[in-house]
Amino acid sequence: MVCRTLRLALLVGAVTAAVVSPARAFFRKAPCCCEPCGDPCAQAAPAPAPAPAAPAMRTICVTECVPERYTVKRTCYKQVCVQETYQACKTVCEREERTRTCNVVVRVPVTKTEARKVCKNVTCYEDRTVMKTEWRTEQHTCMKKELVRLGHWECREECASGLFSGCGLFGGGGCGLLGGGHGHGNGCCDSGCGDPCANACPPTRTKKVWVHCPEYCERPVTTCKKVCVQVPTVCKVAVCKQVWETHNVQVCTYECKTEVRTEKYCVMVPRTVTYTATRTVSKCVPYEVDVVCCRMVTRTREIQVPVCETPCNPCCESGGFFRGRFFGGHGGHGGGDSCCH
Repeated sequence: MVCRTLRLALLVGAVTAAVVSPARAFFRKAPCCCEPCGDPCAQAAPAPAPAPAAPAMRTICVTECVPERYTVKRTCYKQVCVQETYQACKTVCEREERTRTCNVVVRVPVTKTEARKVCKNVTCYEDRTVMKTEWRTEQHTCMKKELVRLGHWECREECASGLFSGCGLFGGGGCGLLGGGHGHGNGCCDSGCGDPCANACPPTRTKKVWVHCPEYCERPVTTCKKVCVQVPTVCKVAVCKQVWETHNVQVCTYECKTEVRTEKYCVMVPRTVTYTATRTVSKCVPYEVDVVCCRMVTRTREIQVPVCETPCNPCCESGGFFRGRFFGGHGGHGGGDSCCH
């Protein structure tokens, strides 16, 4: 906040000093103020400048804003860690001995005689009939089928099938390959082959042909085979039997008896104890600080400025102080370079 106020004050002082400056507070006589507007300074440049005369001075009052620094005491706060003492409580377990009377169940061993049945295994032999396997040779007679012969030879009359015969390849009887017949009969004298009006068949020949006709006969055949036979056999077999017997056995058992006892035991008793503890606490502590501030103070002082003897051009006067100072007036030079500067 202090820095912001200081920056604002410095900005106001700079603006005021720029507007009202002692170096800019007077008006000097321009050598070309009586010339027409436009660029009078450029037209009057070739004329020789006369020797300047001592200007008349006058006293004016100027108000200025001057920054002033002053010291102010301000109160600030800071966090400080402080040790403090407080009363706290804690629970402490203390050991305490106590006495109590209780009933205790005690197991006492007792020996007794008891009659118990015991299962006993007894081995005895018994006659059993079992089937015993034996191999015997037996004769079997069966009818066996045997092949006597497969067939026989027969003589058949067939057409002579020579190459140049009547029924041959080049035969003229009409049954050859090149003959006049159709050539699709089985023989030369067949109705399907040759001319049915022919008076006689072509020459034939006798051919021996095998005829397959197997003949079988049956005859008895005797064979010997081994046969497995089950024969009943009586034999002695050991058998294990269970027999129950009574025996007297000494048995040790336990009996429960109640006894009264007095015993001591320890107990942890919780108790609350008060003690003084120390802790660190953060506190807000005030303190004073000297702060240097800046403020703008208005002051009035007198200065000597020259008096303008020649009246200024109306074009320069119409712009006023700010127009001739900052905007250049009618001459357009700007920045305080007009003819009325």
